[in-house]
Amino acid sequence: MPSTSLRFRNLQPEIMDDPSLDPEEHRRALMALARVNRVSLSSRGLWPRIRELCRARTRAGDGRPVRVLDIASGGGDVPIQLWQKARAKGFALEVAGCDFSPVALGHAREHAAREKADVSFFQVNLLEGPIPSGYDVITTSLFLHHLNEEQALIVLRKMREAAGELALVNDLARCRLGWLAAYFGTRLLSRSRTVHVDGPRSVEGAFTPAEALALAHRAGWESARVRTNFPFRFHLSWTRRS
Repeated sequence: MPSTSLRFRNLQPEIMDDPSLDPEEHRRALMALARVNRVSLSSRGLWPRIRELCRARTRAGDGRPVRVLDIASGGGDVPIQLWQKARAKGFALEVAGCDFSPVALGHAREHAAREKADVSFFQVNLLEGPIPSGYDVITTSLFLHHLNEEQALIVLRKMREAAGELALVNDLARCRLGWLAAYFGTRLLSRSRTVHVDGPRSVEGAFTPAEALALAHRAGWESARVRTNFPFRFHLSWTRRS
């Protein structure tokens, strides 16, 4: 059971955040998380708003592609899935991902090459440097729960500053059923000890949807909206032209 009550956040160090983690174990954990993301349909929560923007440009006769940057993209599976969805629908979508970890970036590039996905990846320290400008949509998945409150505010403010049209967050919602799903689900989908440890810890350190919305408002996301989605996730969105 959880190491503490889930009434409040219990932010703990996660193994994957340790820069000394063995690169091979890091890659195994990234592959396991990709399986978790597929099962939990992580890109599903981000895609409808991006699809809506693509359709709006098509109706307006605007031939410019919608440009998407996924921050803290890890193994790259979510931005690659977004690119694949757009390609299947015939939408003009340019997708890139960024992360601080060289291991994650190398893994993401190899993944994109295997999938023949036109997605680029580059290194950014999100807490120290700005998010690159020129993107219509800034997204992030399963990153917010790694941050303390002040760090989360920094990232959300930077997302707002960098996003031309939309900022979208997909993350875990802290609750007991979510903890149980993380505990048993990671063991069902992976043999990685790193994922077995980090999965439940992630839920303990996650925000509730109400906490995330309040945090977004503090970060200047005046028009922010939050909704919950199976399995035990929340999706936070902000539109510049609201």
